Amino acid sequence: MTDQPVEEQQIVLHEDKQHYPSIRETFGPDVDTIVATSDAQDISVPIVAPQLDQTFKIEESELPETTYSKEYLCQLLSIPSKVRNIALVGSFHSGKSAFLDLLIKETHNLKLPTNLKTYKPLRYTDNHKIEIDRGMSIKSSTMTLLLTNLKGNSLAVNVLDTPGHVNFIDELAVSTRMSDALVLIVDVCEGLTKGLELAIDHTLKTNSPMSLVLNKLDRLVIELKLPPLDAYFKLRNIVYDINEFIQQSPFVQNGSYTWPTRLSPELGNVCFASSTLNFCFSLRSFSKIYIEKNKLEIPIDSFATKLWGDVYHINNKFVVKSTNATTDANSRTFVKFILQPIYKLVTATLTKSPKDLEAFLKTKLNITSIKSNKFKLDVQLLLKEVFVGFFGRVSCPFTDMLEHHLPSPADNAVTKFASLISYPKDTSVTELIKNCDPNGPLIAYVTKLVDTKDASRFYAQVRVLSGTLKPSTSVKLLGESFTSDYDEDMKIQPVKKTFLSCARYRIGVNGLPAGSIGLISGHEIDLFITKTATIYDTKFSSSEMAIVRPLDQIFKPVFKVAVQPFKPSEFSKFVEGLKKLNRSYIGCEIKVEEGGEHVILGYGELYMDCLLHDLRHLYTNIDIKVSDPMTRFAETCLDSSIVKLSIASSNKKNSITVVADPMDSKIGKDIENGIVSINEPIRKLAKKFKHMYDWDSLAARSIWTFGPDSLGTSILCDDTLPDEVDKQRLSAVKDSINQGFRWATREGPLCDEPIRDCRFRIIDASISSNLLESNGGQIIQMVRKACHAAFMTATPRLLEPIYEVEVICTTFIVKELTKLLERRRGGVLTDRPIEGTQLFKIVGFVPVIESVGLETDIRLFTQGQAMPQFVFSKWQAVPGDPLDANAYIPVLKRVPINFLARDFTIKTRKRKGLSDEPSLKKYVDLETWQKLESTGLFG
Repeated sequence: MTDQPVEEQQIVLHEDKQHYPSIRETFGPDVDTIVATSDAQDISVPIVAPQLDQTFKIEESELPETTYSKEYLCQLLSIPSKVRNIALVGSFHSGKSAFLDLLIKETHNLKLPTNLKTYKPLRYTDNHKIEIDRGMSIKSSTMTLLLTNLKGNSLAVNVLDTPGHVNFIDELAVSTRMSDALVLIVDVCEGLTKGLELAIDHTLKTNSPMSLVLNKLDRLVIELKLPPLDAYFKLRNIVYDINEFIQQSPFVQNGSYTWPTRLSPELGNVCFASSTLNFCFSLRSFSKIYIEKNKLEIPIDSFATKLWGDVYHINNKFVVKSTNATTDANSRTFVKFILQPIYKLVTATLTKSPKDLEAFLKTKLNITSIKSNKFKLDVQLLLKEVFVGFFGRVSCPFTDMLEHHLPSPADNAVTKFASLISYPKDTSVTELIKNCDPNGPLIAYVTKLVDTKDASRFYAQVRVLSGTLKPSTSVKLLGESFTSDYDEDMKIQPVKKTFLSCARYRIGVNGLPAGSIGLISGHEIDLFITKTATIYDTKFSSSEMAIVRPLDQIFKPVFKVAVQPFKPSEFSKFVEGLKKLNRSYIGCEIKVEEGGEHVILGYGELYMDCLLHDLRHLYTNIDIKVSDPMTRFAETCLDSSIVKLSIASSNKKNSITVVADPMDSKIGKDIENGIVSINEPIRKLAKKFKHMYDWDSLAARSIWTFGPDSLGTSILCDDTLPDEVDKQRLSAVKDSINQGFRWATREGPLCDEPIRDCRFRIIDASISSNLLESNGGQIIQMVRKACHAAFMTATPRLLEPIYEVEVICTTFIVKELTKLLERRRGGVLTDRPIEGTQLFKIVGFVPVIESVGLETDIRLFTQGQAMPQFVFSKWQAVPGDPLDANAYIPVLKRVPINFLARDFTIKTRKRKGLSDEPSLKKYVDLETWQKLESTGLFG
């Protein structure tokens, strides 16, 4: 026996026994092992994440069948004279999308329900999830179609369907920029509304030609049940109201609008349509139908001109003047030849049996295209079949109007180009755009970014001005801040693919020729583009290129909220989502305040609701906290500066004296509308100020710049005298002075909001001759302080935005609506019935900050029968003095109306993280302040 005990005979405690091999013995000494005693991730996070199919847009799985060849459509786009780029614009629920559906259904073989129970409006261009849920257009959508005119000739038409709700006015601006002409779609029941007025006004401002479609004609017959004569006067009154509005526009009166200003059916630039009854006609197309059915030998155009106005058909003769207007009223040609047959056709369809109706249509109207089984359909669907059989193709009259009255890209190249960018007249780029040659060098611009169906990336929507934008090529992409002197905002961008946009599907093409509209994709192309961009061929040098002017907003967004992620750890996702949101909604503004708060500005509650929905569900997929709604403010002055304060630079080597004066608000409106521009020659600008605003010649010639930008409503003037000031030294630092002025008017002294309707005059200045002592850093800061000091001594006031409220309702609710508005510091301005209907149009006003929830209140009160629209109207002074330190501001109670300005000022400053309260003391030295304080005027 050995002295060592055998291992099997050793006594081992139970807890020390090893029943299984150790980890080291199992995996070997070269493997590191970790023993975890708790979960490394949250229990709600799956170990293997499921594959999520996030689809936010409806897209066709395959290209739908069309009645035309897609290859022929692509070939026709290469001929600019055979192309029309139009935007359908109008008020909310005027039937723009439904009218476009008529053209789509006629040119596409879509599987549509024939049973009334399953029948739904097509709304083919509403392909976004939130658009379908809400039943309204939110983003503009492009549809490229091949349409035929009355002669059977083809035309390639890019149709942009725009939202009608005034909250999405930015999409109207985008569509106007993209298209060559606009087609006004009007609901014949409502007539001229605020939404339509905005569309017409922007059309005139951008010098875009327009035509008119009087839509929903069926409502006059079926819903309002107006007699044919009354229906004619209703239509005539709408045309008159629209023409009168156009003639009163300042853009027409000053001659800046160069296209025809009269819309009238006998001129051929007006069509009549009904999406419910599936028809569209013009006087020309109706004349063609009448002549062919009756086999008459009359020129179509000659007959068409006699079908509108005070023209009567009596005893088989056309008479301009009737001997008895009352008895012969129903003999007006439009009533006799057009409205009465339509009324009779509706009556026959509603009252006759299927067999009798079939016989009536065949014998009386020679309509044989309707199959016998169609006559057993529900009457609402049968009416569509009957009117299609009578009027024929919907697209022909519409296309005929487009061809004869709206310009092609080649015809509109010069006018469209002039509204977008300014070149010297003798540059080669100008000639290239005028030629609109598909074979020329490439010039194009990006007007907006379009989401992919999963919202992960964007397509760039482009309008080609010259050349052909081809896939698998590289282009120069210029950002909004590019200049010939600063070419950092430029990128050589490969274009991967090019498409024609057709709402719910895309057609891949081998290139987008000049005059066409399409989509492009490329690696990180959407990361470089913020909102708009300009595209050039790579052969162009920096000195030859200039950017297309950034989008002109119809009015600035004034409704805002502050947002932040619910979980601070998701801040990076949140910031990335805001960047995508900024690209998707071209009219929104996203800012970071000094306190680090992220603020989003939009046009109203609905706009903000859709925007925040996309931020949460499309671009971040995280929980987001949203503040109470707020508004954007502005600042102004009521009086001239009561003292002249000389402000020195920080090195005490320069000084300047500025005084502030209030300015007529009409000047500010004209500057924002582009009627007056700082880019005009000084003599022309001075002449306008002298004749339009009664400025004296010296003051008009002394204008230096506008602020905060070229469309800003504050003006800087040089009122110094040559014998008192060294004009040469003052001119040498003019750029720095202008920059300081713009900074001062961009961030006012009350609460960092823009200054409006103020004129700042330089009355004295001492500028050091030493360039180091009078550098930009010294001058800019000095001028900013001087402008703020002048403003604070000119009775400063806080301005708030005001909404104009338009309510169309079925009952007369003026008294109740007045109470609702007065409760919110608003009121009713006008109220009147809409002719020929039971509807009333009520126009009122309400401050934007008080408008939150007002639409809900109105809808609840009227049980959903009222349709309120809120449009920014003007800026108005907030009651009270923003500098009143003795103002009574109660806690958790409504502030008295006379102290609102002080309340808004203090709360806005706190929210922005600004120190203390506004005071003149910050802008002057201690000695000057003590003198001012001793007067008792400042404290």
